[in-house]
Amino acid sequence: MLDHVVFEEPWKGIKVSAYTDQYAYDPEDNSLVFISLAGTEQAVKAISSAIIGGQTVSIMGADNSEILLDGHAATHFRVLSTKLSGGAVHQLVADSRFFGSDEPGAYLVVIPQQEDVSKVVYRQVLTHLASPLLPEWVQWICGQLKEVDRMREMEGTLRVAQVSANEATVDQLVSQGLRTGQIRLEGGGTHARFH
Repeated sequence: MLDHVVFEEPWKGIKVSAYTDQYAYDPEDNSLVFISLAGTEQAVKAISSAIIGGQTVSIMGADNSEILLDGHAATHFRVLSTKLSGGAVHQLVADSRFFGSDEPGAYLVVIPQQEDVSKVVYRQVLTHLASPLLPEWVQWICGQLKEVDRMREMEGTLRVAQVSANEATVDQLVSQGLRTGQIRLEGGGTHARFH
């Protein structure tokens, strides 16, 4: 289903609109982290420029719901663009944390529909850390990351998780879990369980 995206500056006589099929935003400040745009070249470029410039856009859902979102001024975006037949343009405007981060341990991860968030975060983020992690601990580790506000899901039509985890954070959680018995090694270290 396509939603309608509008950027408007009435005092300048500007009003452009395009379509989006997927977007994700941070519910804490309504800042976009990802949006897929399609429409005329002028409209798509105006909307993506507004987002990158930290201005507000309106997304109108098929049910006539409206949400006001913007690009956070401190966010760096990457724009991927292609021209479609007939002159339309398709752009992906994505927070650069999808591609890696200047801030060590800060990631945005796309969660495919019907997949478990913890398993995707484990595959995409945690397995790349030098921390001693067993797959059986994934649900517990992700729960702990959420509890200390190091992992949370964005809102929108695209499932995205923000993860702020580095080796030190994960090592501390694993040590705490082993010490308190919330996770443990069994069978000489070949199996793991969590409670």
